[in-house]
Amino acid sequence: MGRRYGVRGPWVLRGVDLDLPPHTLVRVEGVNGTGKSTLLRLLAGVDAPTEGRITGRPRTAYVPERFPAALPFTAFGYLVHMGRAHGLTSAEAAARALEWLERFGAAGHARTPMAELSKGTSQKVAVAQALLARPELLVLDEAWTGLDTGARGELDRAVAERVAEGATVVFVDHDPRRLAGSAGLAYRLEGLTLTPAGSAAADPGPGVRIEATGMASAAVPGGLPGTSVVERDPGNPRVLRLTTTAAHSDSVLHALLSARPPWHITGVLVLRDPVPAGTAADLLPEPAAGAGTRAEAARAAAPTPARTAVPPPAAPPSSAPPPSSKPSPSSAPWRAPAPAPSLTAAPAQVSLPGGAPKPAFRPAPRPAVRLIAAPTRYHLALLARSQRWLAPVLLYAAVLGVGLRPGQPVLDSLGYAAAALVPVAAWLARLCVTQEPPAARTVTASAAGPSRAHVASLLAALGSALALGVAGTGITLLISEPSSTGHTVDVPIPPAALAGLLAAACCALLGTAVGALCSRPVLRRRGWSLLVTLLGVLLALVGRGSPAREAVTGLVSGSATGTVRVPLLPLGVAVAVAVTVAALTSRIASLRE
Repeated sequence: MGRRYGVRGPWVLRGVDLDLPPHTLVRVEGVNGTGKSTLLRLLAGVDAPTEGRITGRPRTAYVPERFPAALPFTAFGYLVHMGRAHGLTSAEAAARALEWLERFGAAGHARTPMAELSKGTSQKVAVAQALLARPELLVLDEAWTGLDTGARGELDRAVAERVAEGATVVFVDHDPRRLAGSAGLAYRLEGLTLTPAGSAAADPGPGVRIEATGMASAAVPGGLPGTSVVERDPGNPRVLRLTTTAAHSDSVLHALLSARPPWHITGVLVLRDPVPAGTAADLLPEPAAGAGTRAEAARAAAPTPARTAVPPPAAPPSSAPPPSSKPSPSSAPWRAPAPAPSLTAAPAQVSLPGGAPKPAFRPAPRPAVRLIAAPTRYHLALLARSQRWLAPVLLYAAVLGVGLRPGQPVLDSLGYAAAALVPVAAWLARLCVTQEPPAARTVTASAAGPSRAHVASLLAALGSALALGVAGTGITLLISEPSSTGHTVDVPIPPAALAGLLAAACCALLGTAVGALCSRPVLRRRGWSLLVTLLGVLLALVGRGSPAREAVTGLVSGSATGTVRVPLLPLGVAVAVAVTVAALTSRIASLRE
């Protein structure tokens, strides 16, 4: 795929071809301005490629380079909203929000407004929102910047946990030592494309042998990072022994303890010789000259029957060369060289003794209704807490106060109240699609998808406009006289109320469509968008064929004879227009931020 900004702008990325398998930690390097953040935004689903395509993107979370604290929520409230946007229930989102705030040492700021948080604490919230949903693809754009030492270490452990559970983690960081001993793949951005790069050297620490017991039918957790040998004694299948490095021991222990059913840790032994991260290591000594194969040496050295060694799931079987049969005078464990990074890799699998390989990670399905309801609820809360709703509400109240008088014919008043909704709905739509700071908008777009997030903002605006329409219709019915214009014919209230509500809905739909077409992502310049919005509102009210004009005209003309005309056809046209505009603008939102 490739990416450039503008129809004829210079290419930022071109000819990028990348395959990201599960159970993989991927580092992206490059000097400033080479397009690292652009690549990460593409992977996170915030932007779409100009050419080519990205397929197979799983459930994704994203931490942007700069995260704003100017959001009208507490830290806990924002995390709950983002958890719902990721598909969690409210209870799950609340529990995980508290858990991650505790892990990052920010539990004391759970009820603190985000505008009052320090830069470091705000960054902890940004990282927590990405981790609480346990995403299958985690994209980190310099996520460690601003964190204290303890929080950086906690983020390192969280990344290792995600990889151990089967996720793909892609990160950018200016520190070349960041996760250097753990990164499975590394790429450098230069010349508009990606090239494989070697990870920076890091001391993985000494080798660690972990012994655990569990049920005889318990499966070995998949995707154990750094693990080279998994041994299960045929004579006692409840006993499991693993060899890893100190850098990965915490992640391995976490995977064992969180498995279902869990494994119980019975011993942790630090080995004398270090085991480099990403290499294969065997606890058995190299066979002496004439001793035959390594299997024969194992049978000679072990008092019990030979254990079955299972290769690590992250390393393809063809990537490590076979061990040499050349005798070695050293008694140190044999080690094979680490496999070189590759642009493609087979999906991670776990091979169990006596069983067929099975996928190590399965994404959890999310209800479709929750996927759109959660971001809509978030935008409604953002609009309410920011108090930006106050200006359009006051405008609507002022228009009703000037134009409505007690004793006026009910149908005339209902038409006037409905027509006033067109500019108000357009204003609310502009507010809802632009109220998020850019960095917060990228987080929402990654969690819910840019198209779904944009539709949610329009639904929030439409819902607010409809609420105003219902209130305005009720007030109109209370103060108006149920008669025709000449006060000669009585107008039945129930049909008049229905016609007024449908006319209000028609005007709210058309006003929302006007606001969607006259703001981002269609129009970005504020001056031009305001001017075009005013023109669009005017055309919606007086333009021939406009469904809003037809609905209002039907009420006003019916008032002369006392006839109630229910605007079903204008409402149907308004629904079609609003749905078309929402689909068009959401598609544009998915193509460009």
